[in-house]
Amino acid sequence: MEPLTAVVIILAVLVALLFAAGAGLYRRVRELELATYNGVGVRFAAAGSEAQANGLGVPGATTMVIKVNRRCPICDDVLRAATGMAAGLPSDLSFTVLSDDPGFDKSLPGSIRVIKDPAIWRAASVPYSPALLVVDENGVVVFTAPVGSGEALTEIVDRAVANRKGVKL
Repeated sequence: MEPLTAVVIILAVLVALLFAAGAGLYRRVRELELATYNGVGVRFAAAGSEAQANGLGVPGATTMVIKVNRRCPICDDVLRAATGMAAGLPSDLSFTVLSDDPGFDKSLPGSIRVIKDPAIWRAASVPYSPALLVVDENGVVVFTAPVGSGEALTEIVDRAVANRKGVKL
């Protein structure tokens, strides 16, 4: 093998390694951007411009906020699933429905809080609807996920309840 051929092969391998490293870094940066954009770690403050959104958190409990909008064709299925699960939740876990429609009039059990405020709806910035936001007792969003069906909501909530039970051993 000639020295020039060996140099070209070595350079090609180095370029491939650099490309792979760059792709890995890009993926990590993208994950961090999505986590920030999806609202994970956002604190709904009790003061300042975000004071309105503080109503999402409940002191001493974890709130699962279902964010729906007025043009959502699958939200009825998600709300039916939430209605079915609401009675079986632990006492320190509750549902809140967050709608951008001040005229929201879906029939829901009394145990599900309903917030009909477009300003709070916009403050809970996730790029999809319907969405599930898990808000801890301090008003910090700890998890977000798109909820494309009632089955998806049931799966996420069942997993969250199981994880909470595992922690309290």
